[in-house]
Amino acid sequence: MNTRKDIFLVISGALLLVLGAVVYLVPGLVAPLVPDEGGKAAIIKGLKEAEPRGAIYQATARAALADQAKDWPTPEESDDNWDYDLFTTIDVVWDSALKEYVPRSRKIEELPPFGITLVFAGHPTYPFILVQSTLGPGKKEEDRLFTLQNHKTKQYLDDCKLNKPIPDAPYLTLKSYRVVKGKDADGVPFTRNLLTVDDRQFGQIVEINDEKPTEFTGRTDIILASSSDPSFSLTLRAVGDKFSHNGADYVVKGIDLPNKSVSFDKSFVPNPKRPKKVVFDPKTLSVPAPAPPAVKPKTPPSSAPKSKI
Repeated sequence: MNTRKDIFLVISGALLLVLGAVVYLVPGLVAPLVPDEGGKAAIIKGLKEAEPRGAIYQATARAALADQAKDWPTPEESDDNWDYDLFTTIDVVWDSALKEYVPRSRKIEELPPFGITLVFAGHPTYPFILVQSTLGPGKKEEDRLFTLQNHKTKQYLDDCKLNKPIPDAPYLTLKSYRVVKGKDADGVPFTRNLLTVDDRQFGQIVEINDEKPTEFTGRTDIILASSSDPSFSLTLRAVGDKFSHNGADYVVKGIDLPNKSVSFDKSFVPNPKRPKKVVFDPKTLSVPAPAPPAVKPKTPPSSAPKSKI
């Protein structure tokens, strides 16, 4: 094995020696890496005399600046007051309305009032109640007379009869009458007078009584008013109902009938130039408590001395 390696090394060395001698003895066989001065001149001359090759670029006219060209806007021209230069920082403050940081020089947007008030929250009631029922002189049921009252307008309808026109309320027809007797939860006997009314204006047949207004428990009324517009009135029905007022959008978020309160979400755009919608924190409105009855002041006793007889 060692003899073969030695023979290979001897032959390789001899070949390299012969190759080196040939390169040395035959000038020009291998081109030098850097040409001499004469070679450089010949190459440069050949490049100058050679014809150009490849695609020719299209000549285009040079763009000229328009006369009276406007300069770039200065920082003072920014509508949002983000006035900054390359090495100038901006002093910012927190805007509670927009819920973001804004430049101190910008006017802080003021939150407007909530804008609506709650007038009523509960189940709607039928306006008429039965005040009294009396038999006519003939003591016949078909001649029975009824008196109704609109508890909202305080209007009375007197001398109404079953299935007869009512001049002051032509949209009403009294259909039937019955008396119910029983005992309440405490065992106290009671008597209820029940009258069925066909109300074509209301669009429903309603049974009224002589105790309290009939309540429609399957429906909820949320009656709203405006704090700035006395003519504004709106009735909503359920959670999720939406409406717009004075450029703001409102959504019913929750209804608490036992406490007669309703919670709302409100959103609006304070500045049309910066169309970012501002969302108010949810607000709960309650029906105002009725004002207590006025108490007449007592007349103090006269302090004048009594005359002697």
